[in-house]
Amino acid sequence: MSASTITLPEESKAAEVFAFPQRPQDRLRIALHKLDEALRAQARATADFRAAMGELKIKVGGMQTGMQSYREALDRTAAEIDRAVKKAKELQETAQRMSPQG
Repeated sequence: MSASTITLPEESKAAEVFAFPQRPQDRLRIALHKLDEALRAQARATADFRAAMGELKIKVGGMQTGMQSYREALDRTAAEIDRAVKKAKELQETAQRMSPQG
């Protein structure tokens, strides 16, 4: 590689400035390396996104199951209330018939 490294004087001993590569093949190699790094990062991000979507699907499925159970419990409760109301009306009618005024 023909790129040279320039070290800054006393201002910043840890800082290094890299000169832009002069040869086209060096620039191309660096650009391809950066592109490859970006593609790997994108692949990791895509894999993470897919994993998160899989977890979300499982959670939503569990929530749907829970909602279905809740709906069924509400339906059973409504049916029991209907039966109780019917029985209460029957008892009321029986009480009215048995009453001396009825």
